[in-house]
Amino acid sequence: MSIDYELAEQAVLSSMLHDESGLATAQAGEALTKDDFSTTDRSTIFETCLRLSPANEIDIIIEHPKLKDEVMFLSEKYGGGSIERYIEYLIEYRNTRAVETALYHATDDLKASKPAEEISQSFVNRVAKSLSQRKGVVACGAASKQAYAEFLEVDAGGTQAIPTGLEKLDAILGGGFKKGSLYVLAARPGVGKSALAIQMTYETAKRGLRASYASLEMSSSECAGRLLSNASGVRKPTGKGFLNAAHKQKLETQVQAMQTWPITFKDDNQATMQSIEAFVAKQRLEGELGLIVVDYLQLLSVPGVESRVQEISQISRTLKKIAMEYETSVLALSQLNRALESQNRNPMLSDLRESGSIEQDADCVLLMHREKEVDPTNDDIICNVAKNRNGEVRATKLTFTKPTGRFSTRVDARLHDKKPF
Repeated sequence: MSIDYELAEQAVLSSMLHDESGLATAQAGEALTKDDFSTTDRSTIFETCLRLSPANEIDIIIEHPKLKDEVMFLSEKYGGGSIERYIEYLIEYRNTRAVETALYHATDDLKASKPAEEISQSFVNRVAKSLSQRKGVVACGAASKQAYAEFLEVDAGGTQAIPTGLEKLDAILGGGFKKGSLYVLAARPGVGKSALAIQMTYETAKRGLRASYASLEMSSSECAGRLLSNASGVRKPTGKGFLNAAHKQKLETQVQAMQTWPITFKDDNQATMQSIEAFVAKQRLEGELGLIVVDYLQLLSVPGVESRVQEISQISRTLKKIAMEYETSVLALSQLNRALESQNRNPMLSDLRESGSIEQDADCVLLMHREKEVDPTNDDIICNVAKNRNGEVRATKLTFTKPTGRFSTRVDARLHDKKPF
């Protein structure tokens, strides 16, 4: 049974008026804006509750005597309990209005004979803007209560991070990927950054969270093939008769399971930053996104920008903006400078190709390289968290099973507490 818009609006505001802890107000302030309410009076009550949090009827009436009747009416509607479902309904109503407005503009664009691609992208962007709408200013009181609630969640054993599935790496990252953050995974070709990114996409989907993988190097079937090998443990055939009956059974079972996985691939070796934005916006229309992967950053372009430095700078800033606006995690793969191969040392942040803005905009940078102390056939990988805005910087060892593209972590006393190289 759907909730009436008027009822949802009343429930949110009445809860804010009875919010002694300030937590309900913090929830509403994070998700809603004054424009989500039907009248100017109710918008004013909403904004005043945010500013005075925690507030009650008397606080609001003292500031706005003319709103006494409306405040008392709303206060009497208080029924207790969580307001999350009412907030979600107001957001859904906002999104519905955004679609209606976008359709109205699209109709005008059609009448003006604008190109179909331009109309389509304009429509998607208008709707996506509503889906990603966030408050630019939040009172310190409301923000601190939200932060405290997150502290308590982590302390109780919960986490808002998306695990990578690699325990040692998750420990360094504070549980895994966090919403609103840009992660950069960098390595020289052939080290396994795409394989690791695909495994992280798989780990995201395993938890019921939607993931999008945009590849500028591989086709969708190649990406899915790697994912299939990783999940099933069966390597891609190298010739006729490679697969036995057991292999085929595993693959068939895995393919059946993958039919419901919330993963979307985009393969386009001519992709621009604008096309990636449009792709993400379309995916967001279908629901919340857990992880977005871009493979890889240096292959993207920005039409109209001549300087490569400016182009990379705009790309990295846009990826960070996507992470924040859509409240998702973005994992951008990156190349390391070729000169590193001729130097007998481990990679550093300065080795990121066209590195300045990437290093600056990223919340976390992971540098991968093969272990140098062993023979060249050893597939063990060192993953060095060289920058971590929200945690420690440290390295961990990953064991790479190349035939299936599967990574795992293992304890290594030499690396457990080792600082970055």
